[in-house]
Amino acid sequence: MEDSILELLAKKMTGERFDEVVLDDKEYRKRNEAVAELVRRLGEYDLTQEERLMIDRLLTANNECNSRFSELAYIQGMKDSASILRELDLVKMQSP
Repeated sequence: MEDSILELLAKKMTGERFDEVVLDDKEYRKRNEAVAELVRRLGEYDLTQEERLMIDRLLTANNECNSRFSELAYIQGMKDSASILRELDLVKMQSP
């Protein structure tokens, strides 16, 4: 199924452009540093290769889930913004 314009825009905005905004956020950087510290500390454990691989897969799946959440939140925000603009009569719906 082909992505809608809104979905394509969301992927672009929650990708590289959004990264710029996020990386400028002090609270995000603080939390990201905490994650990096935990990953560093995890490396000190005597884990097998299989256990390390499972943890890596878990973190990857979690990151992918969070990425999709960001896309969906962006799409919903755009839809909500358009609805507000329509209600204020600032945007008119066009017939196909």
